[in-house]
Amino acid sequence: MHFWSDRTAVVRARAVRAGFTLVELLVVIGIIALLISILLPALSKARAQAAVATCASNLRQVGQAIVMYADDNKGRLPPAVINPGDTIYPTGWFWSNELARKYLPAPRGMKGGAPDLSGSNVFRCPSGVDDPLGFSGFNANTPRDAQNQQYIAQPWPTPDDAVATWYKLNSSTCEGTAAAVKLGGSSDTPFLWYNGKSGGDNDKYLRDSSLARKMSNIRSASRVVAAMDGNAYNWNDIGGSSTGVSARISGRHGQAQNGGKDGFFNALFFDTHVVLLPTEPYTKAGRGHDSLRVTKAEAVFFLRDQ
Repeated sequence: MHFWSDRTAVVRARAVRAGFTLVELLVVIGIIALLISILLPALSKARAQAAVATCASNLRQVGQAIVMYADDNKGRLPPAVINPGDTIYPTGWFWSNELARKYLPAPRGMKGGAPDLSGSNVFRCPSGVDDPLGFSGFNANTPRDAQNQQYIAQPWPTPDDAVATWYKLNSSTCEGTAAAVKLGGSSDTPFLWYNGKSGGDNDKYLRDSSLARKMSNIRSASRVVAAMDGNAYNWNDIGGSSTGVSARISGRHGQAQNGGKDGFFNALFFDTHVVLLPTEPYTKAGRGHDSLRVTKAEAVFFLRDQ
């Protein structure tokens, strides 16, 4: 009995010595907390980099679909938007709807005025949010503005065709006069929004061969921007305290720059390569269309700058 009692006491003593003291537990907890604080920024950075890569892949596929559209339409590029009205497209047109209808898989259709946002697709930027942009109320002041995280969707030509998109084409508005948007004009972007207001006439402009945009107009495919992160139809100085046209580029990637006004955006070029660019040069260059010309060596927004 004495032998077993002594052995039990030894085992208990060893068990006590094998446990952690309060100080040791606090040290372990502190080390874990330190490791978490070190790893979280790295994980956050990895997620952000993955979002940039996914976004770039999406835009490359959009670029390939644009090329396929042009191949199927005698080299003509698609319109960006055609507002309902007139006779050629009485119920309107929207670029993502058309590309999804023929070339790219994506959830389609609207129910109760809202598009189908289920699943991932090439029109969804992973850095965006699932909130709709009310275009008539567009009032983003900077590329980093929260409104630039949102999507745009239009039920044209029918609600069943609607495809939400977090991207925008490099487009100008065709309304009022053809002079500004003709090739070589002040707003000769690769794509056009046929607005049909302010005295404009969609039918007239759509039939005007001098306004037609074709792949043959793209002489520097590696420098001309086709599409990018964004949700606005066109380039426009929206007035007020806005930074102007640069506010229509969505600087939703990377770290905030320029006092929180700017960030980075993926730009798709006509040769279908994608580059991550900072929005800061455009914001700091001024309010008007000329601010888009500060990077002509690497990124061309207007055809005349090729």
